[in-house]
Amino acid sequence: MEYVRLGKSGLKVSRLSLGCWNFGSSNPRWGKAGKVTPEDSERIIHEAIDHGINLFDNANRYTGGEAEEILGRAIKGRRDEVVVATKVHGEVGPGINNRGQSRLHIMHEVENSLRRLGTDYIDLYQAHGVDWETPLEESLRAYDDLIRQGKVRYIGCSNFPAWVLAKSLWVSDVNKLASFISVQPNYSLANRAIEKELQPLCVDQGIGMILYSPMGGGILSGKYEEAVPEGSRGADEPAVAERARKFQDGVKVLKQVANELGKTPAQVSLNWIIDRPAVSAAIIGVSRLEQLRENVGAIGWRLTEEQTQRLDDAFPV
Repeated sequence: MEYVRLGKSGLKVSRLSLGCWNFGSSNPRWGKAGKVTPEDSERIIHEAIDHGINLFDNANRYTGGEAEEILGRAIKGRRDEVVVATKVHGEVGPGINNRGQSRLHIMHEVENSLRRLGTDYIDLYQAHGVDWETPLEESLRAYDDLIRQGKVRYIGCSNFPAWVLAKSLWVSDVNKLASFISVQPNYSLANRAIEKELQPLCVDQGIGMILYSPMGGGILSGKYEEAVPEGSRGADEPAVAERARKFQDGVKVLKQVANELGKTPAQVSLNWIIDRPAVSAAIIGVSRLEQLRENVGAIGWRLTEEQTQRLDDAFPV
């Protein structure tokens, strides 16, 4: 495994992060349904640690909070080996204050996440989205207090447009508050929109990017070339299947490069993305140990400049 600093912080993370969003119940109290049983989830987490993955991405909303509980059980006795990242923002109950980035909600939900994770601190606590009704200063002061209390080590954000992230950094600066060290955007060969504004901002300000959907929702694995596999994300989300058809020509080039290297399209896609400017880690979502082992094979080698250029041309911004 390879490790880099998360942005300009001193925190070192693995180039691959294990996403926990699909761990747990198929009928959660809130959030999307899980696809991996607790027992299989814990096995995947243990093997991920054994492969050197130290960054685990979670959220209070994932499978009704069960994903945090599963991660907490899995890392018991190994807490010092991992970097626990979780998030707050999405709806977690029927109450009017059970969502968002208000001080009330942040302070309430951090306690719930700590309890479910079975730990007394969260390494990276992230705003899971922009709350357009709450002043940024209110949210950032709450996060700053959590850091001062020792309940949180670092803060980050997810799904923030470039201008909101820039404003957040400014608010933290002028008020001498803790600032975001990372951002989670959707970024892959099949979705390069962030290269226009967010990525240059991150390069300039030293913000580490932790990417979700680095394989375009499975599109870049090549599994949609013939048909939409039963049980795949494309089967549940027609928009994914439609995008897969759009990128068929690009996927053919991706497969050619993979064949040249003796790698899989998924491995090439991950290798391409983790080498982009400002990228610290890519979040992988797996449901089987075989997928985890394949993804780990994306680390430890580099594409040539010529191969990188062919992929850039096949999947234009």
